[in-house]
Amino acid sequence: MSDEEAPALDGPAEASERVLLESILPYQMNCVTFRMNQLLNRDLRRLGLAISNWRLLAVLDHNETASINELAAYAMLEQPTVSRLIARMEEDGLVRRDRVDADGRVRAISMTEAGRALYEKVRAITLAHAERALSDFTAAEKQALERMIARMRENIERPG
Repeated sequence: MSDEEAPALDGPAEASERVLLESILPYQMNCVTFRMNQLLNRDLRRLGLAISNWRLLAVLDHNETASINELAAYAMLEQPTVSRLIARMEEDGLVRRDRVDADGRVRAISMTEAGRALYEKVRAITLAHAERALSDFTAAEKQALERMIARMRENIERPG
């Protein structure tokens, strides 16, 4: 399957026979996210990055410095994955790690000038992909969608 093709289900599916997944909102949201990530990843690969790298740079753009654990939480990646990514990004000259405690175990990660330059280039690409998905939405629809997603996140975090 190419990047331009979306997965399709074969078979004579009437509305009542649709696959259960297709009627579940989180699945539908995941389909949108998956496809957007496919398209974004295609463009990022041309610049030598993956979405995970971009997420880490975006967090560092906002926070300037962060620990591995903070990066993992904000970028929604597992801590061992972040550690490997940061090591590779440091080798590539995109980030640096500075010791912040006496024994050197805790490190603050920040972007280098090369990392910042690449992030600025990539930022425009990622914003264009996000805008593409919402291109025919009105401003009011975009705001309503943002509010609904925020409510969903609150609902998920609520105990019980």
